Amino acid sequence: MKENIPQLKWRCIGESVKGASHVRSGLPNQDAIRWFPESGIGLPLILAVSDGHGSAKSFRSDRGSCFAVETAIKVIQEFFLSSQSSDINFSALKDAAQRLLPPRLVNEWRKAVNKDLGLSENDEEKLTNKPNFTDEEKQILVDKDGEAAWQAVENNYFLAYGATVLAVLVTDSFIVYIQLGDGDILEVDSKGNTTRPLERDPNLIANETTSLCMNKAWNEFQVHIKPYPQGTPKEIPALILVSTDGYSNSFSTDEGFFKIGQDYRQMFKSNLTEEVRQKLEGFLQETSEKGSGDDITLGMIKRLETDDRDYLTDRVEDLDRQVTVVKESSMRQQKDISGIESTVKRLDNHQKKIDNKVVLVILGLIVTLPLSVISTALSVSLFFRLDGINAELKRQQQTENEMKLEINRIKIKQQPAKNTSEQSSFNRISTR
Repeated sequence: MKENIPQLKWRCIGESVKGASHVRSGLPNQDAIRWFPESGIGLPLILAVSDGHGSAKSFRSDRGSCFAVETAIKVIQEFFLSSQSSDINFSALKDAAQRLLPPRLVNEWRKAVNKDLGLSENDEEKLTNKPNFTDEEKQILVDKDGEAAWQAVENNYFLAYGATVLAVLVTDSFIVYIQLGDGDILEVDSKGNTTRPLERDPNLIANETTSLCMNKAWNEFQVHIKPYPQGTPKEIPALILVSTDGYSNSFSTDEGFFKIGQDYRQMFKSNLTEEVRQKLEGFLQETSEKGSGDDITLGMIKRLETDDRDYLTDRVEDLDRQVTVVKESSMRQQKDISGIESTVKRLDNHQKKIDNKVVLVILGLIVTLPLSVISTALSVSLFFRLDGINAELKRQQQTENEMKLEINRIKIKQQPAKNTSEQSSFNRISTR
């Protein structure tokens, strides 16, 4: 069942040191370590460790171990993280991982080796050209182990890059453990109990180990998927350790080696993760000097517990982040308020200008309104006076017209009498 584990409550750190014997002989550190993400914080986390073989025939094993951890990170990412879903069939996932993951990892590692050797593949997938081994590399091997050793490398040039690989993937719902060859993966629970999630390979005897350089190396892998159990997070490992065999070979017994689980878990109680990381190099160098003399590499994946120094620091950082968010929000609000205040000021200034214009208009109206009223009154008075004059003129004209009509009527009435008088006068003259 999927556990709700805060993703940021996981840390990954590690260190690799050159063995004391390699320091004396001038050999390079043949171990390698990588993790994803590079910050080592949050899920999913992938940790990969590799031990390059120390035999003379594996004279490029320092490169082989680097290719191993790089390939493991890449293949695990592609296989597990590209198609995650909330509903996981762990039985099907385990079956697919055990069948498909080892061949992919081996093939990708071989591609990296071929590229380093300057080899290419044609359409028939048959290698062309020859490996770019140097005459010096050949001579050193022949001088040390004879022509037969060089012949073995020519027959299987992957042997020059031989390396183991151990990897762990932690997601929010399961853990994956992968191992080929020697080395150790340890789980430490919340009570400090240390166990192996993978059984030790019975074929690993003395310095013999399985390796990526072997034919059909994929058959030698161990792959284990561990779903998160139901219940509290305390049932999930508090600490996972992944180391090369140079570490465990520095202890005379497994019991002595297993004590490092509780020791490291206790270190996280009083030290920050970064402080533990800074101390690792010194611890591992001292272990190599007093123990195996071999290169030692250790990677650790830590689930933060409530009594870890990092847990309290994270809590403080969380609070600081919240305070920062509040401050930023407050600053944005203050900025918004300042913008609003600026807008209000502009509006106030604009309103004042409008008010000033209104005052001027009102003053203008106060000055011009009486004149307008007087002018209007005069116009009305003149209008009525002119109207009265016009009416009087019309009455006078009407009276005049009536008088003319009366005169005409009188004239008409007098006209016949005049004619009769004139006729009488004519008659009188005639009779005379």
